[in-house]
Amino acid sequence: MLQPRDLKGRLAISYARWSSGKQASGDSLARQTKNAEDFCISFGLTLDRQLLDDGVSAFKGRNLEQGLGRFINGVKSGTIPFDTVLLLEAMDRFSRQNPMDARDSFEGILKLGVTVVTLIDNRVHTWDGYRNDIMQSISSLLMMKAANDYALRLSHNVKGAWERKATKAKAAVASGGRIKVAKLPFWIDRETNGLNERANDARLIFELAQEGHGQQAIAQILNTRGIPSPGGNTWSQVVVGDVLRSPAAYGCLVLKGDEVPGYFPALISETEWLATRQRTKARRHSRQIGRTANLFSRMVYCAHCRSPMVLTSSKKGGVSWGYFICTGKTFKRTGCTAPNWRYDQFERELIDRIGFLAVPISQDHTAPNLSEKLEEDIRALEFKQSNILAGIADAETADVRKVLLGQADALARQIEAKRKEIVAIRENDARYRESEAAVVDFTMDQEEVRRLTKEDRKEAQRLISSLVQRIDLESDSKTLRRAVVTMRSGYTHSIVFDGTGEPG
Repeated sequence: MLQPRDLKGRLAISYARWSSGKQASGDSLARQTKNAEDFCISFGLTLDRQLLDDGVSAFKGRNLEQGLGRFINGVKSGTIPFDTVLLLEAMDRFSRQNPMDARDSFEGILKLGVTVVTLIDNRVHTWDGYRNDIMQSISSLLMMKAANDYALRLSHNVKGAWERKATKAKAAVASGGRIKVAKLPFWIDRETNGLNERANDARLIFELAQEGHGQQAIAQILNTRGIPSPGGNTWSQVVVGDVLRSPAAYGCLVLKGDEVPGYFPALISETEWLATRQRTKARRHSRQIGRTANLFSRMVYCAHCRSPMVLTSSKKGGVSWGYFICTGKTFKRTGCTAPNWRYDQFERELIDRIGFLAVPISQDHTAPNLSEKLEEDIRALEFKQSNILAGIADAETADVRKVLLGQADALARQIEAKRKEIVAIRENDARYRESEAAVVDFTMDQEEVRRLTKEDRKEAQRLISSLVQRIDLESDSKTLRRAVVTMRSGYTHSIVFDGTGEPG
Protein backbone atom coordinates (compact mmCIF):
# COMPACT_ATOMS: atom_id res chain seq x y z
CA MET A 1 0.00 0.00 0.00
CA LEU A 2 1.38 3.39 -1.04
CA GLN A 3 2.12 5.94 1.69
CA PRO A 4 1.92 9.73 1.31
CA ARG A 5 5.73 9.94 1.36
CA ASP A 6 5.82 7.77 -1.79
CA LEU A 7 4.07 10.55 -3.73
CA LYS A 8 6.97 13.00 -3.46
CA GLY A 9 7.60 14.89 -6.71
CA ARG A 10 4.16 14.11 -8.15
CA LEU A 11 1.74 16.66 -9.59
CA ALA A 12 -1.44 17.20 -7.51
CA ILE A 13 -4.86 18.70 -8.19
CA SER A 14 -7.17 19.44 -5.27
CA TYR A 15 -10.96 19.13 -5.48
CA ALA A 16 -13.24 21.18 -3.23
CA ARG A 17 -17.02 20.98 -3.14
CA TRP A 18 -19.90 22.35 -1.12
CA SER A 19 -23.61 22.27 -1.79
CA SER A 20 -25.07 25.41 -0.23
CA GLY A 21 -24.62 29.16 -0.29
CA LYS A 22 -24.06 29.23 3.47
CA GLN A 23 -21.06 26.93 3.09
CA ALA A 24 -19.69 29.09 0.29
CA SER A 25 -19.84 32.20 2.49
CA GLY A 26 -18.29 30.27 5.40
CA ASP A 27 -14.90 28.59 5.70
CA SER A 28 -15.56 25.53 3.52
CA LEU A 29 -13.30 26.65 0.66
CA ALA A 30 -10.58 28.03 2.96
CA ARG A 31 -10.54 24.82 5.00
CA GLN A 32 -10.41 22.47 2.01
CA THR A 33 -7.75 24.61 0.30
CA LYS A 34 -5.51 24.76 3.38
CA ASN A 35 -5.74 20.98 3.90
CA ALA A 36 -4.57 20.40 0.32
CA GLU A 37 -1.74 22.94 0.55
CA ASP A 38 -0.51 21.54 3.89
CA PHE A 39 -0.45 17.99 2.48
CA CYS A 40 1.59 19.04 -0.57
CA ILE A 41 4.09 20.94 1.59
CA SER A 42 4.43 18.03 4.04
CA PHE A 43 5.00 15.32 1.42
CA GLY A 44 6.71 17.22 -1.42
CA LEU A 45 3.97 17.34 -4.07
CA THR A 46 3.39 20.21 -6.51
CA LEU A 47 -0.15 21.62 -6.27
CA ASP A 48 -0.95 22.43 -9.89
CA ARG A 49 -4.50 23.73 -9.56
CA GLN A 50 -7.78 23.51 -7.68
CA LEU A 51 -11.14 22.29 -8.99
CA LEU A 52 -14.25 23.81 -7.41
CA ASP A 53 -17.89 22.71 -7.43
CA ASP A 54 -19.64 25.63 -5.77
CA GLY A 55 -23.21 24.87 -4.70
CA VAL A 56 -23.23 21.42 -6.31
CA SER A 57 -24.77 18.52 -4.40
CA ALA A 58 -23.08 15.10 -4.44
CA PHE A 59 -26.21 13.32 -3.14
CA LYS A 60 -27.37 12.50 -6.69
CA GLY A 61 -23.92 12.67 -8.29
CA ARG A 62 -24.39 16.08 -9.96
CA ASN A 63 -20.75 16.96 -9.27
CA LEU A 64 -19.76 14.14 -11.65
CA GLU A 65 -21.23 16.33 -14.40
CA GLN A 66 -19.48 19.51 -13.22
CA GLY A 67 -15.89 20.18 -12.08
CA LEU A 68 -15.17 16.59 -11.11
CA GLY A 69 -16.59 15.40 -14.42
CA ARG A 70 -14.30 17.79 -16.32
CA PHE A 71 -11.32 16.36 -14.42
CA ILE A 72 -12.28 12.79 -15.41
CA ASN A 73 -12.74 13.82 -19.06
CA GLY A 74 -9.37 15.60 -18.96
CA VAL A 75 -7.64 12.41 -17.82
CA LYS A 76 -9.42 10.37 -20.48
CA SER A 77 -8.46 12.79 -23.25
CA GLY A 78 -4.86 13.09 -22.08
CA THR A 79 -4.98 16.81 -21.24
CA ILE A 80 -4.45 15.86 -17.58
CA PRO A 81 -1.61 13.36 -16.92
CA PHE A 82 -2.97 9.97 -15.85
CA ASP A 83 -0.64 9.77 -12.82
CA THR A 84 -1.97 13.01 -11.32
CA VAL A 85 -2.76 12.87 -7.59
CA LEU A 86 -6.32 14.00 -6.82
CA LEU A 87 -6.70 15.44 -3.30
CA LEU A 88 -10.08 15.17 -1.52
CA GLU A 89 -10.83 16.46 1.95
CA ALA A 90 -12.89 13.32 2.64
CA MET A 91 -14.86 10.70 0.72
CA ASP A 92 -18.09 12.72 1.09
CA ARG A 93 -16.56 15.51 -1.04
CA PHE A 94 -16.45 12.98 -3.88
CA SER A 95 -19.93 11.51 -3.43
CA ARG A 96 -22.92 11.12 -1.13
CA GLN A 97 -24.67 8.75 -3.52
CA ASN A 98 -25.77 5.21 -2.72
CA PRO A 99 -22.45 3.49 -1.83
CA MET A 100 -22.74 0.98 -4.69
CA ASP A 101 -23.10 3.80 -7.24
CA ALA A 102 -20.36 5.85 -5.56
CA ARG A 103 -17.98 2.87 -5.56
CA ASP A 104 -18.38 2.35 -9.32
CA SER A 105 -17.61 6.02 -10.01
CA PHE A 106 -14.68 6.15 -7.59
CA GLU A 107 -13.05 2.96 -8.82
CA GLY A 108 -13.58 4.14 -12.40
CA ILE A 109 -11.25 7.07 -11.66
CA LEU A 110 -8.67 4.77 -10.08
CA LYS A 111 -8.74 2.50 -13.14
CA LEU A 112 -7.66 5.50 -15.26
CA GLY A 113 -4.41 5.47 -13.30
CA VAL A 114 -5.26 8.41 -11.03
CA THR A 115 -4.05 8.30 -7.43
CA VAL A 116 -6.59 9.69 -4.94
CA VAL A 117 -5.73 10.91 -1.43
CA THR A 118 -8.37 11.52 1.27
CA LEU A 119 -6.82 14.22 3.46
CA ILE A 120 -8.95 13.50 6.52
CA ASP A 121 -6.97 10.27 7.10
CA ASN A 122 -4.05 10.70 4.61
CA ARG A 123 -5.08 7.47 2.87
CA VAL A 124 -3.67 6.83 -0.60
CA HIS A 125 -6.13 5.12 -2.96
CA THR A 126 -4.89 3.36 -6.14
CA TRP A 127 -6.41 0.67 -8.34
CA ASP A 128 -3.45 -1.65 -7.74
CA GLY A 129 -3.86 -1.14 -3.99
CA TYR A 130 -7.57 -2.06 -4.17
CA ARG A 131 -6.84 -5.16 -6.28
CA ASN A 132 -4.08 -6.36 -3.97
CA ASP A 133 -5.91 -5.66 -0.71
CA ILE A 134 -9.70 -6.01 -0.78
CA MET A 135 -9.94 -4.51 2.72
CA GLN A 136 -8.98 -1.12 1.25
CA SER A 137 -11.99 -1.31 -1.08
CA ILE A 138 -14.28 -2.43 1.76
CA SER A 139 -13.04 0.40 4.01
CA SER A 140 -13.79 2.96 1.27
CA LEU A 141 -17.23 1.41 0.72
CA LEU A 142 -18.02 1.86 4.43
CA MET A 143 -16.95 5.52 4.23
CA MET A 144 -19.25 5.99 1.23
CA LYS A 145 -22.12 4.37 3.14
CA ALA A 146 -21.56 6.74 6.07
CA ALA A 147 -21.64 9.74 3.68
CA ASN A 148 -24.85 8.48 2.08
CA ASP A 149 -26.49 7.78 5.46
CA TYR A 150 -25.69 11.31 6.60
CA ALA A 151 -27.16 12.79 3.41
CA LEU A 152 -30.34 10.74 3.82
CA ARG A 153 -30.75 11.89 7.45
CA LEU A 154 -30.11 15.49 6.41
CA SER A 155 -32.66 15.27 3.59
CA HIS A 156 -35.24 13.77 5.96
CA ASN A 157 -34.56 16.44 8.60
CA VAL A 158 -34.81 19.29 6.07
CA LYS A 159 -38.09 17.92 4.70
CA GLY A 160 -39.47 17.61 8.26
CA ALA A 161 -38.37 21.17 9.06
CA TRP A 162 -40.27 22.55 6.06
CA GLU A 163 -43.38 20.56 6.99
CA ARG A 164 -43.22 21.92 10.54
CA LYS A 165 -42.79 25.46 9.20
CA ALA A 166 -45.86 25.07 6.98
CA THR A 167 -47.88 23.80 9.97
CA LYS A 168 -46.78 26.84 12.02
CA ALA A 169 -47.68 29.19 9.16
CA LYS A 170 -51.21 27.72 8.92
CA ALA A 171 -51.65 28.03 12.68
CA ALA A 172 -50.40 31.62 12.55
CA VAL A 173 -52.92 32.53 9.82
CA ALA A 174 -55.73 31.01 11.86
CA SER A 175 -54.77 33.19 14.85
CA GLY A 176 -54.11 36.32 12.81
CA GLY A 177 -50.33 36.10 13.16
CA ARG A 178 -47.42 35.46 10.82
CA ILE A 179 -44.11 33.55 10.85
CA LYS A 180 -40.71 34.73 9.66
CA VAL A 181 -40.32 34.26 5.88
CA ALA A 182 -36.90 34.82 4.32
CA LYS A 183 -38.10 36.21 0.98
CA LEU A 184 -41.30 38.19 0.57
CA PRO A 185 -42.94 39.35 -2.68
CA PHE A 186 -41.84 42.88 -3.55
CA TRP A 187 -45.41 44.19 -3.01
CA ILE A 188 -45.59 42.98 0.61
CA ASP A 189 -44.36 45.12 3.55
CA ARG A 190 -42.00 43.16 5.81
CA GLU A 191 -43.09 44.95 8.98
CA THR A 192 -46.86 44.81 8.58
CA ASN A 193 -47.22 41.91 6.09
CA GLY A 194 -49.67 44.15 4.25
CA LEU A 195 -49.55 45.58 0.74
CA ASN A 196 -46.92 48.30 0.23
CA GLU A 197 -46.55 51.12 -2.30
CA ARG A 198 -45.41 48.65 -5.02
CA ALA A 199 -48.75 46.79 -5.03
CA ASN A 200 -50.07 48.83 -7.97
CA ASP A 201 -46.93 47.98 -9.98
CA ALA A 202 -47.57 44.28 -9.37
CA ARG A 203 -51.27 44.63 -10.31
CA LEU A 204 -50.25 46.40 -13.53
CA ILE A 205 -48.29 43.31 -14.62
CA PHE A 206 -51.40 41.14 -14.32
CA GLU A 207 -53.57 43.77 -16.03
CA LEU A 208 -51.16 43.91 -18.99
CA ALA A 209 -51.14 40.11 -19.18
CA GLN A 210 -54.95 40.05 -19.16
CA GLU A 211 -54.94 42.56 -22.03
CA GLY A 212 -52.93 40.06 -24.09
CA HIS A 213 -49.38 41.38 -23.74
CA GLY A 214 -46.57 38.82 -23.61
CA GLN A 215 -43.91 38.79 -20.91
CA GLN A 216 -41.33 40.44 -23.17
CA ALA A 217 -43.80 43.20 -24.09
CA ILE A 218 -44.74 43.71 -20.42
CA ALA A 219 -41.05 44.12 -19.51
CA GLN A 220 -40.68 46.70 -22.27
CA ILE A 221 -43.74 48.65 -21.10
CA LEU A 222 -42.54 48.69 -17.48
CA ASN A 223 -39.08 49.87 -18.50
CA THR A 224 -40.51 52.55 -20.79
CA ARG A 225 -42.62 53.88 -17.89
CA GLY A 226 -39.57 53.92 -15.62
CA ILE A 227 -41.00 51.41 -13.14
CA PRO A 228 -38.13 49.68 -11.29
CA SER A 229 -37.88 45.90 -11.03
CA PRO A 230 -37.97 44.19 -7.59
CA GLY A 231 -34.19 44.54 -7.44
CA GLY A 232 -34.32 48.21 -8.46
CA ASN A 233 -33.01 47.55 -11.99
CA THR A 234 -34.70 47.13 -15.36
CA TRP A 235 -37.29 44.43 -15.96
CA SER A 236 -36.62 41.27 -17.96
CA GLN A 237 -38.93 38.59 -19.33
CA VAL A 238 -37.74 36.20 -16.59
CA VAL A 239 -38.63 38.58 -13.73
CA VAL A 240 -42.05 39.32 -15.23
CA GLY A 241 -42.66 35.57 -15.56
CA ASP A 242 -41.70 35.03 -11.91
CA VAL A 243 -44.33 37.55 -10.82
CA LEU A 244 -47.05 36.05 -13.04
CA ARG A 245 -46.31 32.55 -11.71
CA SER A 246 -46.23 33.56 -8.03
CA PRO A 247 -49.16 32.13 -5.98
CA ALA A 248 -48.54 35.04 -3.57
CA ALA A 249 -50.52 37.15 -6.07
CA TYR A 250 -53.73 35.52 -4.79
CA GLY A 251 -52.42 35.38 -1.21
CA CYS A 252 -50.96 31.87 -1.03
CA LEU A 253 -47.63 31.11 0.66
CA VAL A 254 -45.90 27.98 -0.71
CA LEU A 255 -43.24 26.28 1.44
CA LYS A 256 -41.52 23.49 -0.50
CA GLY A 257 -44.78 22.44 -2.16
CA ASP A 258 -46.95 22.88 0.96
CA GLU A 259 -49.57 25.61 0.40
CA VAL A 260 -50.74 28.07 3.08
CA PRO A 261 -53.83 29.82 1.59
CA GLY A 262 -54.71 33.33 2.73
CA TYR A 263 -51.26 34.07 4.13
CA PHE A 264 -50.77 37.29 2.14
CA PRO A 265 -53.31 39.98 1.19
CA ALA A 266 -54.37 39.15 -2.37
CA LEU A 267 -53.63 41.31 -5.40
CA ILE A 268 -56.08 39.36 -7.57
CA SER A 269 -58.40 36.42 -7.08
CA GLU A 270 -57.22 32.83 -7.50
CA THR A 271 -59.58 32.51 -10.48
CA GLU A 272 -57.93 35.49 -12.19
CA TRP A 273 -54.46 34.09 -11.41
CA LEU A 274 -55.35 30.70 -12.89
CA ALA A 275 -56.83 32.37 -15.98
CA THR A 276 -53.59 34.34 -16.47
CA ARG A 277 -51.55 31.16 -16.11
CA GLN A 278 -53.74 29.39 -18.67
CA ARG A 279 -53.45 32.33 -21.06
CA THR A 280 -49.65 32.29 -20.72
CA LYS A 281 -49.53 28.55 -21.46
CA ALA A 282 -51.82 29.01 -24.46
CA ARG A 283 -49.56 31.75 -25.82
CA ARG A 284 -46.53 29.49 -25.38
CA HIS A 285 -48.14 26.79 -27.51
CA SER A 286 -49.91 29.13 -29.93
CA ARG A 287 -49.10 28.87 -33.66
CA GLN A 288 -48.92 32.66 -33.80
CA ILE A 289 -46.83 33.53 -30.75
CA GLY A 290 -45.32 30.22 -29.58
CA ARG A 291 -41.71 29.16 -29.93
CA THR A 292 -42.23 27.77 -33.42
CA ALA A 293 -43.91 31.01 -34.41
CA ASN A 294 -40.44 32.47 -34.90
CA LEU A 295 -39.00 30.73 -37.94
CA PHE A 296 -35.77 32.69 -37.44
CA SER A 297 -35.14 31.92 -33.76
CA ARG A 298 -31.60 32.84 -32.58
CA MET A 299 -30.64 34.12 -36.03
CA VAL A 300 -31.81 37.75 -35.88
CA TYR A 301 -29.65 40.61 -34.54
CA CYS A 302 -29.90 44.38 -34.36
CA ALA A 303 -27.49 45.93 -36.87
CA HIS A 304 -27.24 49.08 -34.74
CA CYS A 305 -26.05 47.64 -31.40
CA ARG A 306 -25.40 43.94 -32.26
CA SER A 307 -27.85 42.74 -29.60
CA PRO A 308 -30.10 39.73 -30.30
CA MET A 309 -33.62 40.53 -31.49
CA VAL A 310 -36.46 38.42 -30.09
CA LEU A 311 -40.09 37.88 -30.97
CA THR A 312 -42.68 39.44 -28.70
CA SER A 313 -46.30 40.50 -29.14
CA SER A 314 -48.63 43.35 -28.39
CA LYS A 315 -52.39 43.71 -28.60
CA LYS A 316 -53.88 46.56 -30.60
CA GLY A 317 -57.49 46.89 -31.66
CA GLY A 318 -58.28 43.44 -30.31
CA VAL A 319 -55.61 41.85 -32.56
CA SER A 320 -52.27 40.41 -31.41
CA TRP A 321 -49.27 41.57 -33.43
CA GLY A 322 -45.85 39.90 -33.35
CA TYR A 323 -42.69 42.04 -33.37
CA PHE A 324 -38.94 41.64 -33.48
CA ILE A 325 -37.55 43.86 -30.72
CA CYS A 326 -33.95 44.69 -29.85
CA THR A 327 -33.05 43.27 -26.42
CA GLY A 328 -30.38 45.93 -25.97
CA LYS A 329 -33.06 48.59 -26.27
CA THR A 330 -35.74 46.73 -24.29
CA PHE A 331 -33.57 45.99 -21.26
CA LYS A 332 -31.64 49.28 -21.57
CA ARG A 333 -28.30 47.52 -21.89
CA THR A 334 -27.40 49.85 -24.76
CA GLY A 335 -28.53 53.26 -25.94
CA CYS A 336 -30.12 51.68 -29.02
CA THR A 337 -33.18 53.41 -30.51
CA ALA A 338 -33.90 50.94 -33.33
CA PRO A 339 -37.64 50.58 -34.03
CA ASN A 340 -39.49 47.26 -33.84
CA TRP A 341 -40.10 45.11 -36.92
CA ARG A 342 -43.54 43.69 -37.72
CA TYR A 343 -42.94 39.93 -37.69
CA ASP A 344 -45.69 38.79 -40.09
CA GLN A 345 -44.51 41.09 -42.88
CA PHE A 346 -40.86 40.20 -42.23
CA GLU A 347 -41.56 36.47 -42.43
CA ARG A 348 -43.61 36.80 -45.60
CA GLU A 349 -40.89 38.80 -47.38
CA LEU A 350 -38.07 36.45 -46.31
CA ILE A 351 -39.92 33.29 -47.30
CA ASP A 352 -40.79 34.78 -50.69
CA ARG A 353 -37.15 35.71 -51.38
CA ILE A 354 -35.08 33.17 -49.53
CA GLY A 355 -35.11 30.65 -52.38
CA PHE A 356 -33.46 33.21 -54.67
CA LEU A 357 -30.77 33.90 -52.06
CA ALA A 358 -29.64 30.28 -52.09
CA VAL A 359 -26.50 30.35 -54.20
CA PRO A 360 -25.39 26.85 -55.31
CA ILE A 361 -22.36 25.74 -53.34
CA SER A 362 -19.18 24.44 -54.88
CA GLN A 363 -18.34 21.56 -52.55
CA ASP A 364 -14.79 21.49 -51.19
CA HIS A 365 -13.48 17.94 -51.62
CA THR A 366 -10.23 18.55 -49.75
CA ALA A 367 -11.80 17.89 -46.32
CA PRO A 368 -11.33 14.07 -46.38
CA ASN A 369 -7.67 14.45 -47.42
CA LEU A 370 -6.98 16.98 -44.64
CA SER A 371 -8.64 14.71 -42.08
CA GLU A 372 -6.56 11.71 -43.19
CA LYS A 373 -3.33 13.72 -42.93
CA LEU A 374 -4.24 14.86 -39.41
CA GLU A 375 -5.10 11.29 -38.41
CA GLU A 376 -1.60 10.22 -39.56
CA ASP A 377 -0.05 13.03 -37.50
CA ILE A 378 -2.03 11.93 -34.44
CA ARG A 379 -0.91 8.32 -34.79
CA ALA A 380 2.71 9.46 -34.95
CA LEU A 381 2.31 11.66 -31.87
CA GLU A 382 0.57 8.87 -29.96
CA PHE A 383 3.47 6.51 -30.78
CA LYS A 384 5.93 9.06 -29.38
CA GLN A 385 3.75 9.56 -26.32
CA SER A 386 3.52 5.81 -25.61
CA ASN A 387 7.33 5.53 -25.77
CA ILE A 388 7.74 8.38 -23.32
CA LEU A 389 5.14 6.95 -20.93
CA ALA A 390 6.93 3.60 -21.05
CA GLY A 391 10.17 5.39 -20.23
CA ILE A 392 8.64 7.01 -17.15
CA ALA A 393 8.32 3.61 -15.47
CA ASP A 394 12.06 3.01 -15.94
CA ALA A 395 13.18 6.51 -14.91
CA GLU A 396 15.65 6.44 -12.07
CA THR A 397 15.00 9.85 -10.52
CA ALA A 398 12.03 12.13 -9.89
CA ASP A 399 13.65 14.86 -12.01
CA VAL A 400 13.82 12.56 -15.04
CA ARG A 401 10.19 11.51 -14.49
CA LYS A 402 9.17 15.15 -14.28
CA VAL A 403 10.87 15.98 -17.60
CA LEU A 404 9.30 12.96 -19.30
CA LEU A 405 5.87 13.82 -17.89
CA GLY A 406 6.25 17.33 -19.28
CA GLN A 407 7.06 15.92 -22.71
CA ALA A 408 4.11 13.50 -22.57
CA ASP A 409 1.82 16.33 -21.49
CA ALA A 410 3.00 18.54 -24.38
CA LEU A 411 2.33 15.70 -26.83
CA ALA A 412 -1.15 15.22 -25.31
CA ARG A 413 -1.91 18.89 -25.97
CA GLN A 414 -0.72 18.56 -29.59
CA ILE A 415 -2.89 15.47 -30.07
CA GLU A 416 -5.92 17.24 -28.60
CA ALA A 417 -5.35 20.28 -30.85
CA LYS A 418 -5.19 18.10 -33.97
CA ARG A 419 -8.35 16.23 -32.91
CA LYS A 420 -10.10 19.57 -32.59
CA GLU A 421 -8.91 20.46 -36.11
CA ILE A 422 -10.42 17.23 -37.44
CA VAL A 423 -13.73 17.97 -35.70
CA ALA A 424 -13.77 21.53 -37.09
CA ILE A 425 -13.05 20.27 -40.64
CA ARG A 426 -15.79 17.64 -40.42
CA GLU A 427 -18.29 20.07 -38.91
CA ASN A 428 -17.54 22.60 -41.64
CA ASP A 429 -17.90 19.92 -44.31
CA ALA A 430 -21.21 18.76 -42.80
CA ARG A 431 -22.43 22.36 -42.59
CA TYR A 432 -21.81 22.91 -46.30
CA ARG A 433 -23.42 19.59 -47.24
CA GLU A 434 -26.50 20.40 -45.16
CA SER A 435 -26.65 23.89 -46.62
CA GLU A 436 -26.35 22.47 -50.14
CA ALA A 437 -29.25 20.11 -49.44
CA ALA A 438 -31.28 22.99 -48.03
CA VAL A 439 -30.64 25.02 -51.19
CA VAL A 440 -32.13 22.21 -53.23
CA ASP A 441 -35.12 22.01 -50.88
CA PHE A 442 -35.84 25.69 -51.27
CA THR A 443 -35.18 26.18 -54.95
CA MET A 444 -36.91 23.02 -56.17
CA ASP A 445 -40.15 23.51 -54.31
CA GLN A 446 -40.74 26.99 -52.93
CA GLU A 447 -44.44 26.29 -52.59
CA GLU A 448 -43.68 23.36 -50.30
CA VAL A 449 -41.78 25.69 -47.99
CA ARG A 450 -44.74 28.07 -47.90
CA ARG A 451 -46.96 25.11 -47.00
CA LEU A 452 -44.63 24.13 -44.16
CA THR A 453 -44.81 27.62 -42.66
CA LYS A 454 -48.53 27.01 -42.19
CA GLU A 455 -48.70 23.29 -41.43
CA ASP A 456 -45.33 22.25 -39.95
CA ARG A 457 -43.49 25.29 -38.68
CA LYS A 458 -40.87 23.29 -36.83
CA GLU A 459 -39.81 21.63 -40.06
CA ALA A 460 -39.82 25.01 -41.82
CA GLN A 461 -37.65 26.42 -39.04
CA ARG A 462 -35.22 23.50 -39.40
CA LEU A 463 -34.89 24.07 -43.15
CA ILE A 464 -34.30 27.80 -42.70
CA SER A 465 -31.71 27.30 -39.95
CA SER A 466 -29.82 24.86 -42.18
CA LEU A 467 -29.63 27.55 -44.86
CA VAL A 468 -29.36 30.86 -42.96
CA GLN A 469 -26.66 31.61 -40.41
CA ARG A 470 -27.51 35.18 -39.33
CA ILE A 471 -29.81 38.09 -40.15
CA ASP A 472 -28.93 41.68 -39.18
CA LEU A 473 -31.83 44.16 -39.22
CA GLU A 474 -31.07 47.80 -39.99
CA SER A 475 -33.58 50.68 -39.90
CA ASP A 476 -33.06 54.18 -41.25
CA SER A 477 -36.69 54.98 -40.52
CA LYS A 478 -39.95 53.16 -39.79
CA THR A 479 -40.53 52.61 -43.51
CA LEU A 480 -37.03 52.21 -44.99
CA ARG A 481 -35.39 49.06 -43.65
CA ARG A 482 -32.79 46.53 -44.69
CA ALA A 483 -31.99 42.94 -43.71
CA VAL A 484 -28.46 41.64 -44.24
CA VAL A 485 -28.79 37.86 -44.58
CA THR A 486 -25.67 35.76 -44.11
CA MET A 487 -26.10 32.29 -45.58
CA ARG A 488 -24.32 29.20 -44.25
CA SER A 489 -22.64 28.98 -47.62
CA GLY A 490 -20.75 32.15 -46.68
CA TYR A 491 -22.63 34.43 -49.08
CA THR A 492 -24.21 37.63 -47.79
CA HIS A 493 -27.27 39.31 -49.32
CA SER A 494 -29.09 42.57 -48.61
CA ILE A 495 -32.88 42.75 -48.78
CA VAL A 496 -34.56 46.16 -48.72
CA PHE A 497 -37.97 46.28 -47.02
CA ASP A 498 -40.56 48.96 -47.53
CA GLY A 499 -43.49 49.51 -45.20
CA THR A 500 -42.65 47.08 -42.41
CA GLY A 501 -43.51 49.53 -39.66
CA GLU A 502 -45.99 49.12 -36.84
CA PRO A 503 -49.72 48.98 -37.56
CA GLY A 504 -51.27 52.38 -37.89
